Amino acid sequence: MDQQFRTLTGRSRAAIVALVVVIASDLFAAWVDLREIQLMNDVIAGDGAELSELEASDDRQAVAGLILVVTLVAATVVFIMWFHRAYKNLSALGATGLRYGTGWAIGAWFVPFLNLWRPKQIANDIWRASDRGARPDQGIDWREKTVPGFLTAWWAMWVVSIYAWNFSTRFYFSGDEAEDIRNAGYADLVSLGLDIAAAVLAIYVVVQVTRRQEDRARSVAEVTQGAVDPSSAV
Repeated sequence: MDQQFRTLTGRSRAAIVALVVVIASDLFAAWVDLREIQLMNDVIAGDGAELSELEASDDRQAVAGLILVVTLVAATVVFIMWFHRAYKNLSALGATGLRYGTGWAIGAWFVPFLNLWRPKQIANDIWRASDRGARPDQGIDWREKTVPGFLTAWWAMWVVSIYAWNFSTRFYFSGDEAEDIRNAGYADLVSLGLDIAAAVLAIYVVVQVTRRQEDRARSVAEVTQGAVDPSSAV
């Protein structure tokens, strides 16, 4: 083994908590959007709106936006910390011939265009090389393992949610009329819904990968500790 296995339990819990906070922030932002959409509908219908109501709506949007940015950054940091440790553990779990250096488990998220597929490739390798049933010194056998559909679903949802967020953000700068603001609110609701779905799937990924890797570590330890030391044989 190239290194000691480090449990993912602490980092997985932090990632899950951060993702739950993101979901809560998304729900709050969705409530703010709904309030603003209703306000814009009143303006469009000719019912008018008090200046104080418009200012209050702007304030809510600003607060919701700030909370979303802070929680997303925090969740991204703790998720990548978990992701990096999971990938770094693979050599301790008997895997050799990893396709990428462990630094890519961090860097791949920040390289334009490459970040659309490289993190998913690393996630695939983490899953493949964490199989409890594989022999302790699995070498490169892990490369032949299959990857479950939920990993692909999570990644697809994540990429779609990022593009949806970019699209909805542009809507807010498309015009200042009530109808423009209302349409931006609708676009943001779609973006928030996709972000919630991506966060839920990310939680599932964290739980399943952590469980799989911890099981693999126990399996390797049981076999290794139970092996007969040739030097002690009579």
